[in-house]
Amino acid sequence: MSSIQKRIVVLSLIGAAGLAVVLWGLLAWLDGWPGPIPDAGERIQLALKLAVGPVAFLVVVVQTVALCRLLTGAVDPLDDDAPRWRRVDMRVLSNTVEQTLIFLPLFLATAMVIKADESPWLPALAAAFVLGRIVFWIGYRHSTLGRAPGMSTAFYINLGMLGFVLARFLG
Repeated sequence: MSSIQKRIVVLSLIGAAGLAVVLWGLLAWLDGWPGPIPDAGERIQLALKLAVGPVAFLVVVVQTVALCRLLTGAVDPLDDDAPRWRRVDMRVLSNTVEQTLIFLPLFLATAMVIKADESPWLPALAAAFVLGRIVFWIGYRHSTLGRAPGMSTAFYINLGMLGFVLARFLG
């Protein structure tokens, strides 16, 4: 394994540890909010409301890229020699679309299978996902390797929800 690959692994593990701390902090801060929700339909309704956060962040990224294109006159993406910072924003947009597309159905499935007293995980997961995307964007702006903690955050949230949902479906 090269030194760059080792650094990526370390940065990804930092992202995973950061995710654990953020989720713990959010769950403590939420202090049981929204409380037990026994009805799966009501949990899905809450999840749909909370999904506005990740979608709103995606809209911010889309508008940032669009506004930068407008202000710099780079309206044709096929005929554009974009500077690094704009290429980074375009890749952040692409990756955020991908991660959000995975997040949303898993988030709804999680809302469907959690137990009533696990409802506080819904706002914690939605907030942690957005925070992870922000860390990804800031880190990517800093360096290519800087994106690893934020990338791993979204990946581990999505992977965790997938594993959780499959375990509940099969268990």
